[in-house]
Amino acid sequence: MRETMRVLCFLGQASLLLLPAFSAAVALPANVSPSSRSCKCIPGDKCWPSDTLWELFNFTVGGNLIRTQPVAASCYPGPASNPAQCARVDVNWANATFQADEVVGLSYPTNITCPPVNATAGETAQGTCTLGVSPSYAVNCTDPRHVALTVVFSKLFNIRLVVKNTGHDQLGRSEGSHGLEIWIRHLRNGITFQDTFKSSTGCTAGNWTGSAFKIAGGYSWGDVGAEAQKRNVVVVNGGTPSVGAIGGWMQGGGHGPASRDFGLGADQVLELEVVLADGALVTANACQYSDLFFALRGGGGGTYGVVVSSTIKAHPMVNATAQHLAMFPLSADTSGLLDAIAVLYSSYPDLNEAGYAGYGQWSINSPSPLFGDVTTGDVTTGYVHGFRIFNSTVAQAQSAFDAARARLAPFNLTSVFISETYASYPDYWTYYHAESGVEPPVGSPAYGAGNRLFDRASVTQNASALRRMIQTIAGTPAQFTINNLELVGGGQVFRDASDPFSGVTRAWRSSYFNNIVARVSSFDTPQSVLDERQRDVTFVKVPAMKDLAPRTGAYMNEADRFDPDWKADFYGGPRHYARLLDIKRKYDPRGLFYCPTCVGSDAFEVVEGGRLCRVKGQYFTEQNPSR
Repeated sequence: MRETMRVLCFLGQASLLLLPAFSAAVALPANVSPSSRSCKCIPGDKCWPSDTLWELFNFTVGGNLIRTQPVAASCYPGPASNPAQCARVDVNWANATFQADEVVGLSYPTNITCPPVNATAGETAQGTCTLGVSPSYAVNCTDPRHVALTVVFSKLFNIRLVVKNTGHDQLGRSEGSHGLEIWIRHLRNGITFQDTFKSSTGCTAGNWTGSAFKIAGGYSWGDVGAEAQKRNVVVVNGGTPSVGAIGGWMQGGGHGPASRDFGLGADQVLELEVVLADGALVTANACQYSDLFFALRGGGGGTYGVVVSSTIKAHPMVNATAQHLAMFPLSADTSGLLDAIAVLYSSYPDLNEAGYAGYGQWSINSPSPLFGDVTTGDVTTGYVHGFRIFNSTVAQAQSAFDAARARLAPFNLTSVFISETYASYPDYWTYYHAESGVEPPVGSPAYGAGNRLFDRASVTQNASALRRMIQTIAGTPAQFTINNLELVGGGQVFRDASDPFSGVTRAWRSSYFNNIVARVSSFDTPQSVLDERQRDVTFVKVPAMKDLAPRTGAYMNEADRFDPDWKADFYGGPRHYARLLDIKRKYDPRGLFYCPTCVGSDAFEVVEGGRLCRVKGQYFTEQNPSR
C-alpha cells in the first residue's frame, strides 16, 4: 500500500510536467517497506523501486531510462562481452570526448573497477568488472522535463541523485554508487546569439548591454566556440574544447585563455534556467532568485539545482600575440632550473599587469615529454609556457617581458638553456585553435593532485621561502611530479570583485595565478601506490604552497578532493560559506543534491558498500523554501 501511494504521488507530480497527463493511476504490488530516511536506498533494499516502477518511470521520461554498465564491460566475460567494442574502448579510453559520450564515462574517475583491456597486445581481463562508483541508472535527459521528473522520482523514492554533463571532473562530483544519474549531454535546445542582451524576464539589474549567447543544454565549449567564431566575438571558454559549458566548470568559477581580460566563467553568466529540488523550472538572474543566481555563479556545481541553460556575455574580437618560453637544464643538476622557475614565479604578477596570461608546465622528471623538437629532442626535465597578450604587437609583447628576461639572463647558457619565441594571430579564435585548444589525455584516476592560488605578496616578499616551496613541489625525480601553471587571474578577474552577484571565493580577486601539483598515475596503478602519492600531495606538497600563500585559497574545480580544509580553501571564509549553505538549505531543504566537497556535503557520508547516509547530528530542514 505504501508503494502504491508513492506511485500515485509520483504520477500526480509527473502529470504536472508531462503533456498529455496520465489518464489513470497504475496500481503496483505493495512489496516494499518504508526505508529509513537516514540512508539512501540501494539495489536489494525493500525500499528500492520494483522493476515495474522503473518501467513506469521509463515511460514518463520518453523511454530514456538507461540501466548503466561500466564503460569497459565489453572487455569482460558476460552478456556485454564484445571484442570489437572492447578494442574501441581500449583505443579511446584516454579521449575526453569518448568518455563524455559514455553515460557513465568520466575523464578522471576516483576509482576504476572495470579497466579497459588491450586484447591486441595479448592482455586478458583480470578480476571482476563492476560499476563501482558509477550510478545504477541514468536518464538521457533531452528535455528539461526529463530533468524535473528524474529529480521528483529520486526524491520520492530516496535514491541518490547524480548530475553529469561531460564528466570532466576531478572531485568525484559526477559519480554516485547505486544512484540515479541526470545526464544532460544530449539536452540540446540550441545556442542562440543576441547582438544586445535582453533578459527573458525584463531584468536590467545586471547592467550588461553587450552581446550574449544562450546555451540551452549540455553543449561543450567546442560547440559554443564554433558559434562565437561565426559571430566574430569572444567568449570566456575553457582551455580544452571538450569541457561542458554550463556545468561544474562555470558553476565552480571557470578559467580559460580569455579570463584575464574578460573575467572568470562564472562572471560571464547573465541568466540561468534551473530545475530545483521540487522539480520546478525557474529562471535565476539579478532580479529574481537572485540568491540562487549568486550561488550558481561560482559557489560550486551539483548542489543547488540542475542548470539546463545559461546565458553568457560575448565580447568584441581581439587579436593576440603569443609568447613561447622553454627552459631545460644543461646538466643533470636541476638546481639552476628551479632557481630560474622561482624567478619566473615572482615575475608573474608584473607580467600579468602588463597583459600576459596563459598556461605553463614544468617538472624535474616528467613521465612524458614537456616539449621537444629536432634540436632538443624530447625534454622531460624543464619548464615551458604559452602566454599571450591581446591587442598587442610582437614588439610590445617583447618589451613587456624585458624585466623578466633580464632576471633570467644569469641562468641562460650557464645552468639552463632558454628559448623565447613569438607568434601573431589576427583574432582570438585563430590563436585559440593554434595555441590553446588541445585535449590532454584522460582516463587516469583522480588521485595525487592539488592546487593553490597565489597573490602578489606570496611570491614577491620572501625569495628564500619561494625557492623552498619550488623545491618541495618539484619532488624527486622518482616521484614523476608535474606542476601546471595557470596565469589566468588579474585584470577583469580583479575588477569583477565589485560584482554583488559573484559567488566565487574572494581569493580569485587578488590571485594572479593558480599552481597545480600532481603525482602522475596510470589507470592500472595499484591502490596502495595511489594512496601514498595522495598523502604526499595532501600533507607535503599542497601545505608547502599554503605556507607561502596562507591568505588565498584553492580553485575548487582542480583542487585536492582530500583537502581537510576544503570549506575554507574552496569557498573562502566562514561567512561566505555560511551564505552559500543558507542558499543550499533554502532551495534544497532535504539535501537531495549531494556531491563530495560541495556546499552542505558534510551532512552526508558514504559508508561501506557505497551507500550515502546522513551524518548523525547534521540535517537539512524539511520546510519548503520560500522564494
